[in-house]
Amino acid sequence: MTAVMSAEGRESRRAKKRLIRLVLGCVLVAVAVALVTSAAGLMSSLTASNEELAVFTPAAELPPDLINSVGWAPDADGLPRSIEPLTRADITVSWLRAWEQMTIVSQTGDVSGVETYFSNSALEGVLAGAESWGDISVHQLGHELEVTFYSEDGQILGLRANETKLQHREIREGHTLVRQTTESYEAVLVLEDGNWRIHHWVRQSFEPGEWAAVNPDALPK
Repeated sequence: MTAVMSAEGRESRRAKKRLIRLVLGCVLVAVAVALVTSAAGLMSSLTASNEELAVFTPAAELPPDLINSVGWAPDADGLPRSIEPLTRADITVSWLRAWEQMTIVSQTGDVSGVETYFSNSALEGVLAGAESWGDISVHQLGHELEVTFYSEDGQILGLRANETKLQHREIREGHTLVRQTTESYEAVLVLEDGNWRIHHWVRQSFEPGEWAAVNPDALPK
């Protein structure tokens, strides 16, 4: 009887050991899966960050003279939230990069980068007008901007370009012609994926200058 009980005890202990090993194995597998998932998520995040940097880094590489071409009028009274200095700097860069993209569209018809700087109705307008530039290209000279609205959550900003000076260029019968225009815009910018995009914009005024022939070598690139 004792021998039988002893055998049963040994079998019970072996069964417990097998159960413990099974539980430990399951725990180790779960930990391994969690580590792999975490690593995959980290790699995905790093990849996304690198891709985002590849898209948005050029915004920080605008020439200083272009950055200095932007002036700011006093913000509108009664804003729901005061605009932070860093946000104002980001808006400056986003506005300039959007106009640089317009230069690319007007020169080449290439709209591959438009969604980086425009969305909603503004994007639709740029895409719709991409083929209407003909032989005329547009180049920004300077802007005077004013904040007209800034939401409490810091996601939406109303912007007025009281004065945007542009240079239009055209090749006509082998001659390079230019004219300067002074325009004004009302715009709404939305913070999307960490980037301020022009969500809506409307030109309010347009004052064209006269076309004049110039030496193309004298024009800034």
